[in-house]
Amino acid sequence: MPDEKVYSPEVVPDNPFPNEEGTEAIRSEVTQEGIHSPATTPATKIPEKRAAIELLSSALNTRTKRILQEFELELSGGFKIGNFKDGVTGDVRITPNGITARDKAGVTTLALDGLTGDAIFKGKIQSGAVVTETLWVGNNSIIISGTQRRMTFYDADGTPQIVIGNVD
Repeated sequence: MPDEKVYSPEVVPDNPFPNEEGTEAIRSEVTQEGIHSPATTPATKIPEKRAAIELLSSALNTRTKRILQEFELELSGGFKIGNFKDGVTGDVRITPNGITARDKAGVTTLALDGLTGDAIFKGKIQSGAVVTETLWVGNNSIIISGTQRRMTFYDADGTPQIVIGNVD
């Protein structure tokens, strides 16, 4: 059997701990009377062990995949959901400045501006009811005002052509 493999054990050399002198195992001091005693080390507090389980169990439940507490993002922090790949997948980003979503072509399909309150949607918006003061349709060619109680239809030059409701 010429293709037979022969295995041999791997030898791992001993490595001393960092900042450890490898020559002396126990250091001792000699007193004036010639008595040898071990060197004393100052009392140091052993750091308390902190396990990630403590944080995770109170803030995140990894078993049920639920967030249990509020998280605060740093000014430069945020969440990225998905990995944008041109022509393949889109992504969603949540930051202190707002929320944005891109489709697989890289076009922003949703934008909620956390600073101004502006909301931009590429797709259809469906609702059982809409409550608003003023509604601009298209390129501001139709304006429906709830406070003025009128609808105004404009031509391409911006001149009002039809006014329905109160005329001031």
